[in-house]
Amino acid sequence: MRTYVVEPQQIFVPSLLQLLQESGCSIVRVQNALDPLDVVRARPQMLFFDGDSMDETSLRGLQFLVDSMPELGVCIYARSAPTGLQPRNATRLLHLEKAASHDDLLGALGRFTVQA
Repeated sequence: MRTYVVEPQQIFVPSLLQLLQESGCSIVRVQNALDPLDVVRARPQMLFFDGDSMDETSLRGLQFLVDSMPELGVCIYARSAPTGLQPRNATRLLHLEKAASHDDLLGALGRFTVQA
């Protein structure tokens, strides 16, 4: 699955990329901030977004992406579930808890990418 990664803390990027690749994802781009127009241009199948520092601008950008790219799966990696994001199809949104074990994260990603 072609995956676009948004992770503001570069120190975590290598371990996230390893996790995503283990789950069968191919990485199309890694950015430290959400750029919705760049996501649209890259046309990934999944957006992996570190949501712990989500602000109103990020939320609007994510909502734009779910509205304009109905085929896009959005994975929010955060301590708590996101609020305010309204996808038309709830199966296209996955919340991964940062406290989850590597095996649990891998399993959830695997199930999510299979259904996409």
